[in-house]
Amino acid sequence: MNPRKVWVVATTEFGSVVRTKAFLIGVLAAPIIMVASAGIGQLAAKMTDVRPRAFAVLDRTGRLDAAIEAAARARNDQVAPAGKKASAPTFVPTKVAVSGKTDEQTLLELSDKVRAGELFAFAELPADVLDDAATKPASIRYYSNEPSYMDLEMWLRNVVQGEVRASRLKATGIDAASLARVERPVFAESLGLLSRVSKVDASNGQVGSIKAAEKVDKIRAIAVPAILVVIVYIVVMSSAPLLLTSVIEEKMSKISEVLLGSITPMELMMGKLLGNVGVALALGSIYVGGAYGTAVSYGYGDAVSPALLATLGLFVVMAVFLFGSLFTAVGSACSELKDAQSLMLPVMILAILPMLFLGGLLQNPTSKLAVGLSLFPTSAPYVMLLRMAMTPEPPAWQVALSIGIMALTTLAAVWASSRIFRVGLLMQGKAPSLVQMVKWVWAS
Repeated sequence: MNPRKVWVVATTEFGSVVRTKAFLIGVLAAPIIMVASAGIGQLAAKMTDVRPRAFAVLDRTGRLDAAIEAAARARNDQVAPAGKKASAPTFVPTKVAVSGKTDEQTLLELSDKVRAGELFAFAELPADVLDDAATKPASIRYYSNEPSYMDLEMWLRNVVQGEVRASRLKATGIDAASLARVERPVFAESLGLLSRVSKVDASNGQVGSIKAAEKVDKIRAIAVPAILVVIVYIVVMSSAPLLLTSVIEEKMSKISEVLLGSITPMELMMGKLLGNVGVALALGSIYVGGAYGTAVSYGYGDAVSPALLATLGLFVVMAVFLFGSLFTAVGSACSELKDAQSLMLPVMILAILPMLFLGGLLQNPTSKLAVGLSLFPTSAPYVMLLRMAMTPEPPAWQVALSIGIMALTTLAAVWASSRIFRVGLLMQGKAPSLVQMVKWVWAS
């Protein structure tokens, strides 16, 4: 195999991809969407509708109006402090006096006021809402022509529920303050483990002292590993399948027949794989750079170590070589894109399958399933990287074994794909079956 010819193919393949408009749009789309989403989020926050929400309360108990008004004043002081811009709509309650009108007439008049914009909504509090002897729970009736706005409804329900609870406690002779102390919740704080201070780490205190456990940051513990895995998945799925379409297009246009007049099938395939690896590394660098910039802006610039970034690059390279060789083999065996649909399905399943277990793996990174998937060659680039980014880290022997299995499998896949590529590149007509492709591997 001539390295110079492989390099020529690789640079040509790389250039033909990165110079296309589709690649540039795809590369720029992710950071543009991230920046735009952040800007749109800030713009949406500034454009939040903070108009006062006037509502009427038809209190048939005659005892809850004052509590609702006091709760509204306390809330309004929080969301709209004096001299500052309101962060949320204020709630303005109005008491409804019932005099000489039927219930239907009163409710209809209030409904007309809502339609006219004089009120945003109104609520009807039944007379038995404070009755602790009632066999059925009473319901607050909330009327509005904007049912999608739920803040006022939920706030009113919570206020009334609190007053009803306090009234019932008082009726039973239980002190509300004492009950609140009894029901005071106990919170859990997630911490790591204590450790002994070594000579290297002992900047303060004596060697052999105990280092206190640090509080666990859930973003570092869960979000960062998940983002790394998603980056690998996006890079692999954005680059490796391109080889399939590239090979099929060259077969359909007879370009491959011309190329085989000056280079061997193995040189052509290796050049394509190396060019695809270059595309993957370019994509990965852009995505990692964008993710790092976002992490720095939120104070998580040190969440990923340089060693883990190097491991990310290694796994991306091996994953692209592995899946790229498989997609190349499928593309060389097919004469049209529609013929490749059934043959590429097993490869797509292997690439997507680890992502289906992502939620469970984040919860149990040391389970037998996680260990098994981190040693299985097609899922190892995702799962082993995930485990290495989480606590506890996998044993060194598992990392070494996983990388070794991936490397050997990648070499075997490249070799087998080159054998299929050699035969299939000049094949025309009906696409072969998987059994026939396996026979091509061992054909002399």
